[in-house]
Amino acid sequence: MIRGFVIVVACSAMSCAPSPSPEPESDAEPFGQELPETSPPPGPQMSLIGTSLREPDFSPEVRARLEKDLEIAKAVFRVAPEREDSYIWLGRRLGYLARFPEALDVFTRGLEVFPDSYKLLRFRGRHRARNRELELAIDDYRRAAELVEPVQDSFEPDGIINARHQYLGTYKSNIHYYLGQTSYAVGDYEQTLRSMERAQREPLGESPDRLASTAYWRYLAHRKLGQDEEAKRVVDAVPTDLEMVENFTYYQSVLFFQGVRSREEALSEADVILRFAVAMDHHFRGEVDEAVALWRQLVEETPQGFWPAEAELIFAGAAEPMAASARP
Repeated sequence: MIRGFVIVVACSAMSCAPSPSPEPESDAEPFGQELPETSPPPGPQMSLIGTSLREPDFSPEVRARLEKDLEIAKAVFRVAPEREDSYIWLGRRLGYLARFPEALDVFTRGLEVFPDSYKLLRFRGRHRARNRELELAIDDYRRAAELVEPVQDSFEPDGIINARHQYLGTYKSNIHYYLGQTSYAVGDYEQTLRSMERAQREPLGESPDRLASTAYWRYLAHRKLGQDEEAKRVVDAVPTDLEMVENFTYYQSVLFFQGVRSREEALSEADVILRFAVAMDHHFRGEVDEAVALWRQLVEETPQGFWPAEAELIFAGAAEPMAASARP
């Protein structure tokens, strides 16, 4: 294993309303009115293959909004440092700015106060994956899945709301989904299948968007395991007339896997999810050079890299020359 290394239905007030923040569970003291001390990483953050990750290409307007959201999260923390949500939102707002090590500091400090918080574990796991700490991320997701199992599911608030202003993901569905996605990057395709199937079965989180994203990763996992007929059954079960709210490119990728969209149509879009689907199609056809070239493009051209492509380069033994040329 490689180490270190996203239909709102009519629902009850219990499942839709935010749950109250729990009381601190340990003897660890909240931070009073002082913010948790965080510091930027000492050097450039690195991809799985040793390339430097760059700051996202935010427009001035987007950066200003994200920075303002972070200041709001800091202000809320100063007012209510004893609340679980204060840690969650401060960490998430740092994460939206790609300040992952600082976000991890906040989530970890929150877990000192709320050691059995499946929410903090879910978000720390996600940021660990983004920080290329994949095995540690999987550990967090597994623990979060255990803790959330007996809890009534609820919708997970979005930090960047979609065009319909609808919450789609739930805590249970997202925990299993991201466990499956991260397991794919370390080559545990059986776990990917188990987790994606569980994410899709969660009734509160069931939606066309979730169907598309889970079908994408299930298809790839089945193909990796040599289960080509099962992979085909997974994508063929997805209708071709679904209406998406968020996961448009996952859906277009599934249509590509079905043969409804051509390779040229898929490559005409700049989205990494679609281009990774095309790269994997090259890989499954035995077109190694084409697959490697596209994986490399995804890593080089995306400021924060793309860890599924990074993992594939490692699995293919094609990472080292690229990493050597990219190091300062």
